[in-house]
Amino acid sequence: MSTPVPVLPSPSPLTRRGFLRTTATATGATLALGTLDVARFAHAAGSGVIKIGMLGCGGRCSGASAQALSLGKDVQLAGMTDVFASRMQAKRAYFREHHPDQFIATADTCTSGLDGYKAVIAASDAVLIACASKYHAFYAEQALEAGKHVFIEKPHAIDPAGCLRLKRCAALAREKHLSFVSGHESRYHFPYQEMVKRIHDGAIGQIVAIQSMFLRAPTRPSPANPA
Repeated sequence: MSTPVPVLPSPSPLTRRGFLRTTATATGATLALGTLDVARFAHAAGSGVIKIGMLGCGGRCSGASAQALSLGKDVQLAGMTDVFASRMQAKRAYFREHHPDQFIATADTCTSGLDGYKAVIAASDAVLIACASKYHAFYAEQALEAGKHVFIEKPHAIDPAGCLRLKRCAALAREKHLSFVSGHESRYHFPYQEMVKRIHDGAIGQIVAIQSMFLRAPTRPSPANPA
């Protein structure tokens, strides 16, 4: 079972506008960020609570949810779903234990199976999509059509039909003044930004070739064989 990455608590209370600004800046690059209507961030009861939902209960969605909850007590976990019931139940137990004051999900909004996304979207203000890649574009479209803000992990789509759906999603987000945020975290990572700036300023001279590698489990470096 994957464990969400530990995160530090936020030092100050969070508003709905602040949450969306922080996630768009610190977590990902905005695919489509319309002219945001201030009224959209005002809770009907004036509480400022932001209800998030997990579409996927693997390590990446759990990590993103833990990071969101760490931003302040005003962020609450309203629902979660996964194709596999055992994985959903495991993460449900984790968040109930580690974020008891922010866990407001019910038996009806902790679901599994292929239709579980419906209850989670209905219960949330913003959904975090990080599950099997083939579902990303579909879930994003369903959430935006329901008027919910969306954070979507990469890859956003894996085939031409999915890419066209994402294009429609971007247009829909602009039309509805919804945040549609991509998990391109490196673009907003200050050390990366500084490094790129220095390269463009000529710190290492003219670039003639680039080689890039990214290793993650189960791929790993192996020690050289001394023989």
